[in-house]
Amino acid sequence: MSKSMVQVKFTIEAEIVSAFKMRCSSANVSMASVVSQFMKTSQSMKATKLKINTRPQRKKALSEYIGFLNELMYNEEQYRDAIPEQFESRYETAENTCNQLEQAISNLEDAY
Repeated sequence: MSKSMVQVKFTIEAEIVSAFKMRCSSANVSMASVVSQFMKTSQSMKATKLKINTRPQRKKALSEYIGFLNELMYNEEQYRDAIPEQFESRYETAENTCNQLEQAISNLEDAY
């Protein structure tokens, strides 16, 4: 790995990844585009030579990504709240998705 590259690794439970993929699919957003946008945001770190600026830039990129996940969770909550009582299984699936997204957001917030 060259000096200009920064590697970040997160371990996320399979259920969280599934919930994220499912929500991306229902929002007609590809998971790859979300990750790509996150990477583009954090690419500006490469252009910065001063080490003091890299951490704030990483934190800003992560904050933007968390904002996107919060938006996905808000939309999922709206969907969940609009489900009629007779569709209990759909409600439970949406509730599980909300819980998993909340856990993912919490884990990302704990990263910094």
